[in-house]
Amino acid sequence: MDEILPGDVATALEAQRQRNLRHQAAYSVVADGQSHPIVHLGKTGFVIEADGRPPLRGYADIMRGDDRILRGLVVCTWARNGHVGYEFKRDGTGTIVPADYVMPAHTGLLDAPS
Repeated sequence: MDEILPGDVATALEAQRQRNLRHQAAYSVVADGQSHPIVHLGKTGFVIEADGRPPLRGYADIMRGDDRILRGLVVCTWARNGHVGYEFKRDGTGTIVPADYVMPAHTGLLDAPS
């Protein structure tokens, strides 16, 4: 389709498509006090727009409106074409366990001091 349309028209259409994605985003990610609309949300990660801010680090909350549906440790895995992809290293529900995680042998509960 880009070959048919002049460059400025294709650019304007893409800009409008990006604005529409932002407005219809039902999910957002909140990290470091900033909210980012999620372009795509999957079981293992999500995609947001690359808007010039520093990459997200550490724990992030996935929100549906005002409701938190997930709190997870996120890792940036790729950035291209104006989007940034993140994967969950560990999520708040305990359903995603990274391949490089090994449960320590001495894991257990400690008694309270008497």
